[in-house]
Amino acid sequence: MAKRDFIFGFLLAVLLTVYFFIMKAAHLYEFFNLRFVNVVFFLLVTWMAIRKFYEDNPDRKFNYLTGLLAGFRPAVVGIFLFSAFQVVYLSFDVQLLHAIAEGVPLPDVITPFTASLYLFFEGVAVALISSYLSMRIVDARQIEGYEERL
Repeated sequence: MAKRDFIFGFLLAVLLTVYFFIMKAAHLYEFFNLRFVNVVFFLLVTWMAIRKFYEDNPDRKFNYLTGLLAGFRPAVVGIFLFSAFQVVYLSFDVQLLHAIAEGVPLPDVITPFTASLYLFFEGVAVALISSYLSMRIVDARQIEGYEERL
């Protein structure tokens, strides 16, 4: 992984954490349907990461897998950091942990770790989808000099 993967991953983790605390301050953090806003953060960060990857590698030929991974790696770093934060946070916020447990089929198995693990795998799925969509949005031909590399 390149340094930029960690930078963009950290940016995603910060965005998710700040949004979480804003929702907590507004007493909306138990409304789980608001997590669609997280998708906007994923799309933004993966788009920025893919764009930066193309700009930093002007002499390289690209395909969709290369671009997909350029957005996926930072998203996985970001969701891992946010999941680690949630393990610690849910250990102290029992009320939120109970609210999460009420919404799952097996509430007895929900612990801070399992809730964060679920969050991580959900984030990985969103990372794949958002990386693919961002790859389609970037459209590498718009980057100066791309046509010459084909």
